[in-house]
Amino acid sequence: MIQQVEIELPYKLSTNRIYAGLHWTVRAKYKDMMRWSLITSISKLKPITKGNLIFEFNFKNKPLDCSNCSFMAKMIEDVLVEHNILEDDSPKYIKKITIISQKAKKDFCILTLEEE
Repeated sequence: MIQQVEIELPYKLSTNRIYAGLHWTVRAKYKDMMRWSLITSISKLKPITKGNLIFEFNFKNKPLDCSNCSFMAKMIEDVLVEHNILEDDSPKYIKKITIISQKAKKDFCILTLEEE
């Protein structure tokens, strides 16, 4: 089964900023913002047992390098675990993650869950 949802991005944050020493309380606020952003999308998803995740990040201004989208992908993945869409994010359950970054008319992410 393949499921897909569009997520409005509450922020555009490069993983480079996290490595620059962002305090854990600030990172927690970013997770809360992502949690709220996923509220409407979560209800459209059914839990998967094992599979792959594809994050297609779209940015209105200057797309980030794919690897610099990894923090935002991790926040989305963690929210999916919190809401029991994913049992866990360990390699036992998530075999592969793909991150795409491209220019678009607005900031959003298309999340695809591919169940094995």
